[in-house]
Amino acid sequence: MQQLFSLANKVIIITGATGVLGEAFVNAVANMDAKVVLIGRNEDVGNERANRLREQNMQAIFIKADVLNKEDLIRAKEIILKNFDRIDGLVNAAGGNVPEAVIKPGEDIFDIDMNAMHKAFELNLFGTMLPVSVFGKALQASGNASIINISSMAAQTTLTRIWVTQWLRLPLIIIQNG
Repeated sequence: MQQLFSLANKVIIITGATGVLGEAFVNAVANMDAKVVLIGRNEDVGNERANRLREQNMQAIFIKADVLNKEDLIRAKEIILKNFDRIDGLVNAAGGNVPEAVIKPGEDIFDIDMNAMHKAFELNLFGTMLPVSVFGKALQASGNASIINISSMAAQTTLTRIWVTQWLRLPLIIIQNG
């Protein structure tokens, strides 16, 4: 596959790196020669993916962190800056649907589980905004950074049984500094 651009020597963080979508972003960014920082909750999957990249002579580290835990993210930022001295990009791929927040057959909007809705809202909104707030100043300091927030397809089109996601996932946003 022909590269449209290079991320050589760029330090790119991918949240949700242990998920299905996260894996695709990890591989794409690594294949563009970036130094990849995988952030996710599944330590086994994260380490396996980072090890696979290192076996291919790519630079990668895994940091176990929850995007809803500010202390986890601050610790991750410290590890990243200690290892790489800077952060050039953030791909917010963490998120998803909360099954309990889905309207089941025979139910309607009045039956929605508000606690589950709250969990979906936290994951999909604050799970994007918290990493931006924690990594933002380091990104800004790099002088030429990008933030990419990944959205659900349901943010633009209603999909059956994913009602909550259409309202909560942020549309794709690319913010470039410089």
